[in-house]
Amino acid sequence: MATAALAMAPAAMADSIADKVKQAGVVRIGTGNDTPPMNFIDDKGRWTGFDVELGDEIAKRLGVKVERVAVNNKTRIAFLANGQIDMAISNISRTLGREEQVDFVDPPYLWTSKVFYAKKGKFKSLADLAGKRIGVNQGSNAFTAAPAELAKHSKAAPQMVAFQKNAEVFLALKQGKIDAFTQDSPIIAAVAGEEGTDYEAVGGGYSPGLYSVGVPQNDSKWRLKVSMALQSMLKDGSYEQLYQSWFGPKGKYPLPLNARPRLPAEVFGENAPMVWPE
Repeated sequence: MATAALAMAPAAMADSIADKVKQAGVVRIGTGNDTPPMNFIDDKGRWTGFDVELGDEIAKRLGVKVERVAVNNKTRIAFLANGQIDMAISNISRTLGREEQVDFVDPPYLWTSKVFYAKKGKFKSLADLAGKRIGVNQGSNAFTAAPAELAKHSKAAPQMVAFQKNAEVFLALKQGKIDAFTQDSPIIAAVAGEEGTDYEAVGGGYSPGLYSVGVPQNDSKWRLKVSMALQSMLKDGSYEQLYQSWFGPKGKYPLPLNARPRLPAEVFGENAPMVWPE
């Protein structure tokens, strides 16, 4: 029995995505294209965003080229689960439900939280959103997280309204078809753009999220390979450069809070990267 198990071990290792990617010289990365600032098509028709540039750098460190596969909030997990892609970098919040379907690389690459976004001065608190129409993007875990958060403030359940794209949710908000839009804070800021001056967050952030790189389940060799590529970015400062270009004070979409994967400053000092020790 032991001999048979040992004989099977090399074959199992050879089946790792890490070996297949190395042999092909290409990694299939699933990424969205309609969720700025994480992933989107710019005004020159280029596929860009923080997720896109992060994926390019990870592939570079793996020594392979990128085959980019378009996914959305409804297909990104399914494509991983059925082997259509080797990894997904598409603003995926790490949740217990998703952990049952796919694995995630350590550490998460961006911290975030959701907010309720509405016309300035219309609502003073989350209790005011009781029974109101709340718009969400299809496939976002805000569909369940938002009612759970509002239930803490009122017994009247909200009316959840789903749309195909975040831009459609914001358009519905502007047209008065919904009362509030809920989504991750960096996504809302980018979708609203200059029009955001007429809108505001209601209450504070809720449902803190960890954007993570998703990989197929039960392939520890591949998960470790991608993790080490990401952590090497954190160690040599290339992640910091990427973060600053998108979310720093002088970046394309400045974030008011530090969303980088950092250890607690009171324990490890300021800006200690969240990486494994050598």
